[in-house]
Amino acid sequence: MSNLSSRAFERDYCEVRIRYAIYNTEKYLDAKMQNSSEGGMYFQSESELHPGSEICIHRADYSPEIHGSAACKGYRAEVMWCRRLFNKDDNTSCYGVGVRFIVNTCEKCGETVAYSDIHRTDDFVFLCSKCLENIEKLPDGDKQCLNKYLIGNVL
Repeated sequence: MSNLSSRAFERDYCEVRIRYAIYNTEKYLDAKMQNSSEGGMYFQSESELHPGSEICIHRADYSPEIHGSAACKGYRAEVMWCRRLFNKDDNTSCYGVGVRFIVNTCEKCGETVAYSDIHRTDDFVFLCSKCLENIEKLPDGDKQCLNKYLIGNVL
């Protein structure tokens, strides 16, 4: 039997306090991150979140002096799943939430743009408005070839 992981990114396990809000709102709620990776995170919350919802996440303890310049204070993410969890010991419940980070860097040109100017294709390629417009002008065969290259599906 194989123990190969089907995850795209290795998980870092640590409990960290976070705050999150539905995108374009200011009502932040407390939660506890259980693990994270380059592509997303898992956290537990007292509130249910619906898959497809976009949220903003802030680390409650963020400090560039402690976490370094590569760490990020906040993230924008899409809820991929949400499951109710029960604690039999004290008869309480919460929700386990898995999110995928939404990037604001164009995967074609590498430019960092405002989140409102990044577009996700059906294959989860993130493109700036300019690159998306240029790709849409390509013939279908060239468009498919470029899309496979951008998602890393090159033979």
